[in-house]
Amino acid sequence: MIEILLIIAPLFLIIFGTAIFQKIKTVPESWESVLNAFALNIGLPALIFLALASTHLTFSEELPLLLTNSALILSSFVLTFVICRIFQLKPKTLRTIFICLGFSNVAYLGIPVLTQTQGESVLPTASLIVAVYVFWIFTVGLGLLNYTQLKNKRGIVTKVFKSLIKNPLLIAVVLGLLASGLRLEIPGIIEKAISMLAASVTPIVLVVIGLFIGKSKFGNIKKWIPILIFSAFTLIAFPGALYLATHYFNLTGEIFKISIIDAAIPLAITPFALADQFKLDKNFIARSIVLSTILSVITIPFWTSLM
Repeated sequence: MIEILLIIAPLFLIIFGTAIFQKIKTVPESWESVLNAFALNIGLPALIFLALASTHLTFSEELPLLLTNSALILSSFVLTFVICRIFQLKPKTLRTIFICLGFSNVAYLGIPVLTQTQGESVLPTASLIVAVYVFWIFTVGLGLLNYTQLKNKRGIVTKVFKSLIKNPLLIAVVLGLLASGLRLEIPGIIEKAISMLAASVTPIVLVVIGLFIGKSKFGNIKKWIPILIFSAFTLIAFPGALYLATHYFNLTGEIFKISIIDAAIPLAITPFALADQFKLDKNFIARSIVLSTILSVITIPFWTSLM
């Protein structure tokens, strides 16, 4: 575990170093939105497209990966409703937990962690996992949230479809899979340009996470108790359930190990951006992002070494 911690230490050094700079006001406020927009719309799509396009993938080989991660996300949606019904939580809390359980940071933090610990060869698999998360979150996830917001329920399918076709990550996945399936040769000059964009994205997304943590306020310590429970569930219980399931069904391939590590990745920043639109609990989301990211310094090395 110590060896794994040392391998991923540079990632967290960038995150928490940036957070310190943000706290002492040496970083402009505008950096976060600009860097986040670049990473989401250009950097990560370039990385994902290149990883998929340069690898020969077959549907039959990737089907277990797609099914495993789809089952994980869909079960998290069902679990949210079960938990909220048992504890009779408010609709606002239900919506917040619902979207937070599925929105782990598999793109921003998951890809850097996996490439650092498993090597660059893991990129195609990591990219497919991102595709699965993005697909279900932006269809079932945001679809159900939109359903609760729309007065005219008939517009829900169109709205979900529009959100999908505009999503840069999903577009990159589709184009990458097409290039891979058709065995297309990317011209050298274009491939080099995309590679330069892809190479820049890892430090940028780590800086974005650090900027968000740096501007977050601590608040009353009692209010962190539910956050701690939620973070423990997402970082320990959730990947633990997948770990036990893979052992029960004797699923021991490399793709399942990668899926478990991704399941242990902390909450992404995106739910915070969606909070106003869907009337979510912004304080809960912000604190969950901060605490789960801090705790992941311990939990990610644990799950990675266990694999």
